[in-house]
Amino acid sequence: MNSLIREARREDYIHVKEIARLIWEGHDYLPQVFDSWIEDGHFYVIEEDGEVVATAKLTLLPCDVGWMEGLRVHPSYRGRGLARRLHEFLISLGREMSARGELKSLMYATYVKNEASIHLGESTGFKVVKKFHHLYKEPEHAGVQLRETEPRLTDVELVPVGWKFLKKCGDTLDWLRNHAEAYGIDDEGFLMPKEPTTTFTPFRYSEMQSVLGGMEAIALERGSRVSIMVPEDMPDSVSRLRQMGFVQWELEEPDILVFELRLKA
Repeated sequence: MNSLIREARREDYIHVKEIARLIWEGHDYLPQVFDSWIEDGHFYVIEEDGEVVATAKLTLLPCDVGWMEGLRVHPSYRGRGLARRLHEFLISLGREMSARGELKSLMYATYVKNEASIHLGESTGFKVVKKFHHLYKEPEHAGVQLRETEPRLTDVELVPVGWKFLKKCGDTLDWLRNHAEAYGIDDEGFLMPKEPTTTFTPFRYSEMQSVLGGMEAIALERGSRVSIMVPEDMPDSVSRLRQMGFVQWELEEPDILVFELRLKA
């Protein structure tokens, strides 16, 4: 069998779309981000006998972080070690970039019950550096007047932007200007990624109730639910969201794990 890891190409879209259709009940976001990931680079696939059967992406984030995402394997090709092969390929790539002074660490996030993803990380030296609650609800309100505003660093250690979690350093705000949208209501506001998702981050979690209507308006427009990532060390914010009708998928404990591997040149 002829198998190789290579950079993704535009003609791979049909294969990536098929992989996405077969997982997460067809709700995977890969088809929506495919073009932007091609343009961004560091988007890789495993090709076997001319067919793309697995994907993975390394996205460069502020503070010299390489964010690992988009690890997918076609259901018919699971159990062959392809996920580990791509995972270790990205680690090797990260170490090469670290040797050139381009990266200091690799990071990724996963669901707390994704045993395969957790095992991959733990077996290759990754450590959990933060846990989040992923809460969501169906939107109920519309008609809120939103205004675009300047992105701000939020009041949390790691800034959630969709399913990426950003460290704070001199480059973080510039990254947000290029990759996130920010909306204001009075003196408060929230962030959301430019990628097709309705996962929001309030500038201040203590004041998120004042901007919830704006989040719901956007979610209603997109036909999606409102999602918010809350750090585990903000139990009061979690309680307030539960009082407003937010729930978690299966658990009430933190259900998103953020892993990091510090690299050495």
